[in-house]
This record gives sequence, structure tokens and C-alpha cells, in this order.
Amino acid sequence: MSIRLSLRNILFVIGLFAVLTIQAASYSGTVPVIYINTENGTPITSKEDYLQATYYLDPMGCEGIEAIGSETAQEALEIRGRGNWTWNGFDKKPYRIKLGSKTAIMGMNKSKHFALMANADDELSGLRNAVGYQLARMLDMPWTPEAKPVEVVLNGEYIGLYFLTETIRVDSDRVNIVEQADEETDPLAITGGWLVEIDNYDTDPHVRITEGNGERIIFTYKTPEILSKEQETFLREQMTTIDNAIYSKDKNSTTWEEYIDLDRLVRFYIVQEILDNAESFHGSCYMHRNLGENEKWLFGPVWDFGNTFRRGGGQFIYENPPYGQTWIAEIAKFPRFQEKVKEIWLQLRENNFNEIYTYIDNYVENNEAAIQADDVRWPDYGSQNVKGDGTTMKNNIRERVAFLAEHWGDVVQDVSPTSYTVYFTAEGTNWSNVNAYSWDYNGSVTEFLGNWPGTKLTQTVTIDNKQYYTLTFDPGYTPTSPMIIFNDGKSGVGEHQTEDLVLENNTIYNLNGKMGTYTSIHDITKGQDLHISHRTLSCSGHIALYNMQGILVAQGDKQVTAPAAGIYIVVTDYMARKVVVR
Repeated sequence: MSIRLSLRNILFVIGLFAVLTIQAASYSGTVPVIYINTENGTPITSKEDYLQATYYLDPMGCEGIEAIGSETAQEALEIRGRGNWTWNGFDKKPYRIKLGSKTAIMGMNKSKHFALMANADDELSGLRNAVGYQLARMLDMPWTPEAKPVEVVLNGEYIGLYFLTETIRVDSDRVNIVEQADEETDPLAITGGWLVEIDNYDTDPHVRITEGNGERIIFTYKTPEILSKEQETFLREQMTTIDNAIYSKDKNSTTWEEYIDLDRLVRFYIVQEILDNAESFHGSCYMHRNLGENEKWLFGPVWDFGNTFRRGGGQFIYENPPYGQTWIAEIAKFPRFQEKVKEIWLQLRENNFNEIYTYIDNYVENNEAAIQADDVRWPDYGSQNVKGDGTTMKNNIRERVAFLAEHWGDVVQDVSPTSYTVYFTAEGTNWSNVNAYSWDYNGSVTEFLGNWPGTKLTQTVTIDNKQYYTLTFDPGYTPTSPMIIFNDGKSGVGEHQTEDLVLENNTIYNLNGKMGTYTSIHDITKGQDLHISHRTLSCSGHIALYNMQGILVAQGDKQVTAPAAGIYIVVTDYMARKVVVR
């Protein structure tokens, strides 16, 4: 018997499957759930007009989260759409909400004003914004939006995992400046406070000037919202004066620093560089200024990291930007800016970014089930490989930090005793890409580099004039039986993958298995006067540099240069230590 389906029947089956998939999707219950019901079940179609609605919050047993309302006693709320590209480009929509009264929802500071961020543009499990905000906190930015995971049920339908996020607005708990009145005319009052966005959309009320390089700059004003002629003139003159000072031919001039706070700009900038956010000074770039004739413009708060890690390659965010980067390429030419960047960078490097890696691990652990439930609801935007996304984010940061350290200097760091560095040659294969999948088995399987096929290897190193893929990672504990498989993203021993190989530190592998093991110098003692800047190592006496095979690669009096980034043994005046050279 044969079965024939008409096109109409096929489309019906596909549509039915899609409906059943949506109906089958449900929240994980591992993070709080917010239930929102619009008046009469009206769909949300506007970014401008709020709909009347009610809500209640179920903590789902999450520690430190208090319930708000209940199904039978719901609280007042207004809701509308928000965003530009994220509103128009995705089926999973972001929303702006206004609570009926100021509420400390999910432990955040009391406010009416929040956003439900959809993260549909972030295939790395929503890590881009979360990590960007955390880095801003690590760099002591005065206020960075809180963003808490919450699963949303809208009019009885589960619509996925969102992040309830504090919006950027003038408030004592947010951008803490004087709130300037609309249509103000008093000369002193119009000096502040200002909350302005360097924008890439000209749909909102704004002031426009021409940058010194001929590009337009759009300044969308958030506070005040309606400008008098005096306010508009003040804002335009301020930005024009700043632009002229930045494009001064005298790069030793400090005139621009009379208008822009250097320290705040540098902290804002370093966050963007770590995440290679090449749209950071193009859109969603906020500045604010407090009341007073001598007040300076402050960069921040940070917002929108959706375009981080999109380019690849070693270049600064102002080099070949895909959309343009206002001012920063010119500011980077000023020696005082460069010096301040290096100063704050070295302060940040003291903890070797362990804090952000731990943050990523906790994020993955706490949100994995909710992210996977969201992927069932929105398979075009979500992810099931949450651990792998966490590893990818950490590896992206490690590669980026290595690039920045080459230019901004570095501090001496010991190698973690539980870290592994492996090398692989794809010689003899037809692989277009190489992945590493690693795990430990101690009664249950613990994956180190994400689900199969693991983490893609992008870094290479030259050993004896041959290129090897290399990867350094830290399992976070001492494994019992660590194993590793190199593969091209597919399965099949010999053609697409190696066999199960024992994971050993500083080992070179090929398709057939282990090729050799690096030797190391034991009983390493810390040298007290060793300094590293870029790949140059210096001390007060003789210095010798060995690779991990024990081969001497450089030596000299007081200073040597490593041939490439990597792990080396440094011997100075009968003392030796293992160091990472970035």
C-alpha cells in the first residue's frame, strides 16, 4: 500500500506539528515564573502604547525570591513592546513593563520600571548581556542594570525564558543625577542632568552633529524628554565642542578631558574590548551629566552586548568596525588615554579573570534547565548545549584577554594545578575544523568542554616549525579518569574522530593518539623580580626561557622576548617558575 500526501495535507501536518510543539513547551520551574494577563487577552503589538494588565510572581522555591500576588489576587501592571531590531527581527519579542506600584521585585531595588529582555539575538544561552553586566561591576562602574532570569507565561501561554532587567533611567537607585525638567530655559538648570544615548536609529527625538571624520552622530535624549530651544542649543554645543577637542591634531592636549571623565570612559571602554563589542560606541551607548557648569560627561551605564564576539580575529573594537564607532578610534590616539587604559587593565588582571569564569559556571548551573526549556519553545533562538555555550564564552574571553595583554601588558600568573593544555595536529586528516570533547567518569560523566562535539579549537601554536591546535582549560577540580576526543564535528573513529584518549597535561596528540609529552622542571620556585610586558620578560640578572619540552628558546641579560604566546619555564639566578606569556 502506498501513501500519497497532497501539498495541502503536508502543510497541514507541518502546521499541526508546530502547534503541538508550542503547546508541549512548558516552563522548567527552576527559576521564578511571572504570569502576565493583558486586559481581555489583548495581544501586545505596539512599542508606544501600554496595555493594561495584571501579574503575579511565583518564586518556584528559589531562595531569596518573594512571591508577589497570586492567581486569585493579581497585581496591576502595564506592558508594551520595546527594542528596535529585537522587536522587528524576532518572533520572540522583548517587552517594557510598568508595575502598578514601586516594588522590590525579585530582590531588586524598588521601582515601577523594568524590561523583559528576550535574548533572542544571543545564541550563547543569553550569556552576552549577563557577562557584560558582570564585567562592568568588576570594573566598579557606579551602577549597572540588574538582570534576573524569569520564565514568562503570557495570557496562559508559556513564552520562554526572559531576563527581568532594570531599565536605564534617572533615579536615585539607577543613574543618580538631578532630573532635568522638560523645556527648561534657566541657563544653570540646563547644565544637568542629562541622560543621552549615542544612537544608531534616528526615529526618536535627537540632536545630530557631524563627527570629525565626516560620520553623523545621533544623540537621543532620554532626560529631559522634551527640549526647549535653550536645552537643544546647550546639548548641540556641548557635543560639538567635545568633537572638536577629540579631533585636535595635538594628541597631548587635555581639552577633551575637561568635558569627558577619563576614568569612567576607560572603564566603559575596557568592558567593550574584553567582549569585542564592535557596536559599543555606535548604538545603546549611554552618557550622562549632572547639574553644574563644571560637571563632566560620564560614559555608562553599559547596555546591550548582543553584538559581542561576532567578528573574530585580533583587532581593537575601533579597527574595521562593521557599523562605525563614535569617537573612540580618535580618543585611542591620546597617550593619556592609553596610559589610563593600561593602569586600570593591570588592576583588573590581578585575579586572572577567575571571578568572571566562576560567574559563567554558576550562570550555566543555575539556568541550564530554563534555557533548555526556552529552546523547546523557541528552537530558532535557543540552545540545548548550555554547558558548551559557557565553555565557548570562557574561551572567547581567554583569547580576547590574551590579545589585549599583548598590547596593554600583563601580570605574572601561576598556572592552575588543575588546568590542562593540549596540542593536536590535524595532519593526515581532511578536517576543516577541529573540536575537543573532554570528560571525566567517577560514577557519572562530567563534561569539561560542553556536549558533543565539544569546543572548537581556534588557537594555534608553532612547535619545531609545525602548527598545532592548542587549548587550555580548567575542569575546576582534579579529575579521576579524564579523557579526550578530537573530532571534526562528526562521529566515526579514524575518519571523523580519534579514539577515546587519556587526557594528560602538556601532551601532543594526532589522529592516532598521543605523540609525545612535554617535560617540565620540577620544584619550581617563584622568582621575585620577574616582570612581563607583552611577550617581553625582564629581571635584574640573567634570564633563560625554556619551552615545556625543556628546550632553551631564549636567554640574555635582564631581558628576553618569548617567540610566541604560551607556557614557559623561566630561570633567573638559579630560581625557576612556570609562567603564562600572553
